[in-house]
Amino acid sequence: MKPPALVYDGRRWSPEEASDAVIDRCDALRTSLSESPRVLSFSANPNPDTVWSFFAAMSLGAVALPIPAATTATLRTQYSDASTVRPAEDTRLRLLTSGSTGTPKIVDLTETQLAASAEASQARLGCTSRDIWLCCLPLHHIAGLSILIRTGAAGATTQLFDGFDPDSVNRAIDEDAITMVSLVPTMLQRLLDAREDRPFPTTLRVILLGGAPAQEPLLERCRQISAPVALTWGMSETASQIATRSPGDLRPASDVGLPLPGHRVFVENGRLGVEGPIAPDGRLLTADHGHLDQHGRVVIEGRGDALIISGGENVDPRRVVDVIRSHPSVNDAVVLGLPDSDWGQRVCAVIAGPQERQLDEWLRERLEAHERPRQIVWLDTLPRNAMGKLERADLRALLSDD
Repeated sequence: MKPPALVYDGRRWSPEEASDAVIDRCDALRTSLSESPRVLSFSANPNPDTVWSFFAAMSLGAVALPIPAATTATLRTQYSDASTVRPAEDTRLRLLTSGSTGTPKIVDLTETQLAASAEASQARLGCTSRDIWLCCLPLHHIAGLSILIRTGAAGATTQLFDGFDPDSVNRAIDEDAITMVSLVPTMLQRLLDAREDRPFPTTLRVILLGGAPAQEPLLERCRQISAPVALTWGMSETASQIATRSPGDLRPASDVGLPLPGHRVFVENGRLGVEGPIAPDGRLLTADHGHLDQHGRVVIEGRGDALIISGGENVDPRRVVDVIRSHPSVNDAVVLGLPDSDWGQRVCAVIAGPQERQLDEWLRERLEAHERPRQIVWLDTLPRNAMGKLERADLRALLSDD
């Protein structure tokens, strides 16, 4: 895998200079990889050192294990433990990722998966050597690392940011001829707020939007300015994208587009699966519920582990969330099921916004009795990680303590 041309903090590395930097890093790291397992852990600060370390691990045939720059003692221990687990021979990237429970798990990705993901993404989005892809996503997450892999494969340029600042990102989009950017919905919302919904320049041709569901009010703002948003669905286990809409396809429909070229999405007992080289061992049945529409486009209906069964009744938390969010005083909301000795699970909600005393009456008019939250916690904002995903472990703790 070749490193991309890189721009960071006003400095530019050509592809040749980036390759030289990786070679130098290989020389420095070679002695530390003399023992098995060949797992190379390194701090994933959003800077060129992380880029060189990542591609050096690839060049040395090692397994890259990027560690978040800011970690707790518990997380450091978990990463230390992960570095001692023997990887399969063809593993090239190891990530520690958490699902809806917040419990970390190891995700190993092979060189075949990483290369296939870059190739399929390029076929859908059209990344070429003329593109500049702005990266403001964390480099310990597949969403950030996949930008490096895609631009390296295409001979394109990555413009790397030290974290996300809406004013700085807007300035780069407007002034630096950025052609592609990957964002999560909360980031895009902050960009639009900062630019007061001013249209993006025509040089920006792709806003790859994933990591969390995009709500209809945000998509409507994008329609108003013809933003080149490409909705996508993917996960760490598949090296990022699985299905993606074409840039600018903002139809008011619930799908996330067709599967990437060379891959097939299937449905098994209501759960979505994927077949093809991005999937581990060629096939993965995911925890996500959904279906395919008449055109073969993927519709996500929710996480498989999110279904709430309360008093023998099935509760779709997405429907409850949509009703709560429709209240004018609510900025954001999440609905969870917590264990309950009487009901099996009880429906609970955490809501962002000014506390509204009339919400109970609002919900009674719009939800069935078994759907209505039995516990509600109000916050100024919902806790989310750097990828815009809800910190569900924190939310469960809040509800348990309330």
